[in-house]
Amino acid sequence: MKKRVFALFTAMFLLCGMLAGCGPTGSSSTTTDGSDDGAKDTLIVAIPESPTYMDPMVQASIGTYRVTTQMFDRLVMMDNDMNLVPGLAESWEVIDDTTTVFHLRQGVKFHNGEEMTSEDVKYSLERCIANPGVNYNYLIIESITCDDDYTVTIKTSAPFNALLYRLSLDAASIICKSADTSAEEFNKNPVGTGPFKFVSWELGGDVVLEAFEDYWGGAPAVKRVIFRTIPEALNRTIGLETGEVDLAYDLGITDLESLADNASVTTLTSPSTTVWYVGMNVQKAPFDNEKVRQAVAYALDPQGYIDLVFSGEATPANYTMLPPSVDGYVSDCSDYSCNVEKAKELLAEANWDPNTVIKAVYYYTDQATVDLMTAVQAYLADVGIKMEFELVEGDLATILWAAPADQTNGPRAVDWDICYAANAALSLHEYYDRYRTGSPTNSHTPEDAELNRLIDATNASADVNAQNEAFKELIKYENENLFTMALYYQPIFLITSDKIGDIQKGTPQFCINWDIQNWNVQ
Repeated sequence: MKKRVFALFTAMFLLCGMLAGCGPTGSSSTTTDGSDDGAKDTLIVAIPESPTYMDPMVQASIGTYRVTTQMFDRLVMMDNDMNLVPGLAESWEVIDDTTTVFHLRQGVKFHNGEEMTSEDVKYSLERCIANPGVNYNYLIIESITCDDDYTVTIKTSAPFNALLYRLSLDAASIICKSADTSAEEFNKNPVGTGPFKFVSWELGGDVVLEAFEDYWGGAPAVKRVIFRTIPEALNRTIGLETGEVDLAYDLGITDLESLADNASVTTLTSPSTTVWYVGMNVQKAPFDNEKVRQAVAYALDPQGYIDLVFSGEATPANYTMLPPSVDGYVSDCSDYSCNVEKAKELLAEANWDPNTVIKAVYYYTDQATVDLMTAVQAYLADVGIKMEFELVEGDLATILWAAPADQTNGPRAVDWDICYAANAALSLHEYYDRYRTGSPTNSHTPEDAELNRLIDATNASADVNAQNEAFKELIKYENENLFTMALYYQPIFLITSDKIGDIQKGTPQFCINWDIQNWNVQ
């Protein structure tokens, strides 16, 4: 069966969050007006999709995120080892299970010259709470109090150990209270405290940023960053080879291979916390039947599709959301090893109707996703399950993740059986909190008292050991019930040029252009 499936494909894939760099930056830099001045302090970054907003709170695209993360800071930041480190808050104190006091850095300047105070922090976070696109991460916040100009107290409505991680998200960036935050005006003049400030942006074209000399972390060594939209991966690769761009996101495996013989670049890899998974709409037939979900798991061959679609460059998830690299991982869960006969037996026990056609949806536009969906389709066909798949575009929050008012009985706001997606979690809680009854993003998991209890248990204690034990119980329960089917983890690839030094890989979720202000450009 594998050989037949393999014959269906040209094995290509896009790597989520890849950061690649190559080319003689010093020999062909570009000024803000596009002219070549021979400077050595400009980085040209090739991105596959243009940003759509300059507001970090508007989570419209990863293209937006890659740009805004350079212009805005958060109270709490994460280093490239995913450790929480001070950002705009130089320190914090956990007073009790629901109260945290943040002590702000003094003298921090916004790009418009104004000093950041606690009022800006309060304004920014309350703006997040009021925004339905991101507020599911912040509704736990009960109050934000400005104790003085440089002290902020945040209280949550219940114990919530992931608060600091949520405050490190891009959506929680601190913006200037006095700035015009209407979409049209903020796109023209975004005001943050980050290492780079906005210069210009042509919709669908270049975004030009320049160093903010009054940056609280010190004036950036890199003086200018240009984000250039180049949709085709091949053209981004050519740009690297010719030196027209210095970094390129989201290259395919064939593009990486074409750069392998380039003596001026080095490929680095690091583990990732991003898990790619299949969410099943358990609220309706046929996936309201546990035996059908288990049959799907037994029908798939993880190592087979990893070898095919990803050239072996991924790790099977063994149907648990937590990767092996994090505390709380459980190694003895069922891996549902590929077993066609077992899958058929379970379908027979579930009285499977062979005329049933399940609908799978996805929202990634790369060839690898199409290849993976085709592989899944073929695997399921071998056990008697018909599957159709389609690309979903538009407002994904509404189309895919909107939860019904009645999470027990529906009706669902979406029309799908299987959804292929990824979870790039910052904390352990983010892998599972969304599946609790009442979560604004719980679009497919039914109300389950035991699942809710186990999720609550992971948030009930600040003790790390207690949390890990709670996660182990939760993981085993999820693995048994297969509300969500984790497929694989993908490593992060970073290609560096010998023209760029002091590069940090970035966090294991996205491998963003981490700490770019301190890179050494030759």
